This record gives sequence, structure tokens and C-alpha cells, in this order.
Amino acid sequence: MIASSDSHNRRAKLKLFGGGYHRLKEVLATVPKESLHFRSRRDVWNISEIIIHLADLEAVAYVNFRRAVAEPTDTIVAFDKDLWAESLAYYGQPFGSSIKLFRLLRASNYLLLKNLSEDVWLNTVNYPDNGQISLEDLLDLYENHLNKVIKEIIHNVESWNNTH
Repeated sequence: MIASSDSHNRRAKLKLFGGGYHRLKEVLATVPKESLHFRSRRDVWNISEIIIHLADLEAVAYVNFRRAVAEPTDTIVAFDKDLWAESLAYYGQPFGSSIKLFRLLRASNYLLLKNLSEDVWLNTVNYPDNGQISLEDLLDLYENHLNKVIKEIIHNVESWNNTH
């Protein structure tokens, strides 16, 4: 009974994960073009930087999900988001390619995950920031991150609207 409940819960999570690109596009459709490079504070990323980061993170997720499936218990990739943003010059870059990349990577990740057998979901990996975590924990991490990013975009637009 528990396995069935877990499986049902996971299917709901996967459906949400698979729809992540569409949720992001819905939010981006409300963003005024003039606000894309606006920062509400110096220590906050603008919307363009957020989207570029999101594509980089989904590329890392692409590798990490596959490592969790094929090489369980190994250490997976984590990265310093601020170092990447600075070193890869996120600021001022257009994000059109990044949104397309996110769409493709998220679709590929979803296709991989939705077809996994129950026993594979028990696989664990060593995540540098969190220690040993399950494949499902990894799914939760990436889905929660997208939700956080969407809230950041909404906050940036609200801040921009309040100053313009």
C-alpha cells in the first residue's frame, strides 16, 4: 500500500516537473521587456540572469539524473551559482537560447524520469551540499528550485512595477 501511495505521489511530482517549462513561460509572458535587466537590489539577479542560471542548472540536472540512474552512490555535480554567473558573464546576455535549452533539457529529463522502474527510485547519490540523497530527493530539489526561481521573477517584476 505504501509503495502504491509513493508511486502515485511521485507521478504527481513528475507531472509538475514535466510542466515546469510551461509554468516558466506563463510567468515570462507577464514580464515587461524593459524589466529583464532590472535589479531590485545589488545582490539580486535580474530576470535575464535568472533564466541563464536556470538553463545551466537544468544542464547539470541532466547529468545528475543520469548519474543517479546509471552510477548510483557516486558523487554528483554541484556548482557555485554566483561564481558561474560572474565567470560566465550572465549579466547583459540575452536569454533566448537559454530558455530554449531549458525547454529541451527539462523535456529530456522528464522523459527519462517518468519511465523509470520503482527500484531505480531507491538509488542514492552523494550530493556535495546535502550528503547521500535519493533520486526522488534530487527530483524534489530541482522542482523546488524552479518554484523558487518563478517567485524571484514575480518579485523582480513587482519591484520593477513599483519603481516605474
